[in-house]
Amino acid sequence: MMFVINRNSPVPYYYQIEEWIRQLIARGELRQGDMIESELSLAERLGVSRITVRQALNDLTEQGLLVRRRALGTVVAEQRQSLILSRSQLRGLSEEMAVGGMSVTSQVLEQQVVPAAEDVQQALGLQAGAQVVLIRRLRYTDGLPLCVEICYHPTELFPKLADMDLSNRSIYAILEQEYQRRPVTAKDTIIADTAQGSIARWLHVTHGAPVMRIQRISWDGSGVAVEYTVSIFRADKHQLVIEYRG
Repeated sequence: MMFVINRNSPVPYYYQIEEWIRQLIARGELRQGDMIESELSLAERLGVSRITVRQALNDLTEQGLLVRRRALGTVVAEQRQSLILSRSQLRGLSEEMAVGGMSVTSQVLEQQVVPAAEDVQQALGLQAGAQVVLIRRLRYTDGLPLCVEICYHPTELFPKLADMDLSNRSIYAILEQEYQRRPVTAKDTIIADTAQGSIARWLHVTHGAPVMRIQRISWDGSGVAVEYTVSIFRADKHQLVIEYRG
């Protein structure tokens, strides 16, 4: 697993490490159950801090690609089978909550342009070397953490998105109002998971607490992929209800 940090790149070191491991998993060089090198060993070998390595591994764990096992280490996660459900209307989180009479506020944790990792390229149908706007937000309702939301949008389609104030704005509304590219169709993958690392801290739950992870790919009216989002919800305070309309 040869890899060298590009120290002349503006891309953060943790994200370079994250993308490298993603690619190893996508290519099958790392398979289900394979052990990942320890944080300390990776940090020494790559010449970065242990905190940098930990952030990369935490991000991959949040997205379901890795599992961190106490006293055992970090391994590649099991691939889950899909159960496909259908519904007739697509809304963003803020819009969904508004329909239920609740409001959502946001704290932006990260907002920058980064190279699209291999799985993000595949989800959005992008070419190698394409860039995306990465947005990580902590969403609240009634003053309590609701979910951590990690969004990827093609920079070519939304060049100003990385510089916009997203504290309390619906990204779907921005895509519609600023770019006329509102998502109209999507595929959601819903996964039962546990809170690890920074996710547990941000959601104010204990390590290993149950969470729901929803991965969404959405397309605009022309069939162009405009969003790949991973949302991790507290499972102790919220339930997911899917309505079907004929």
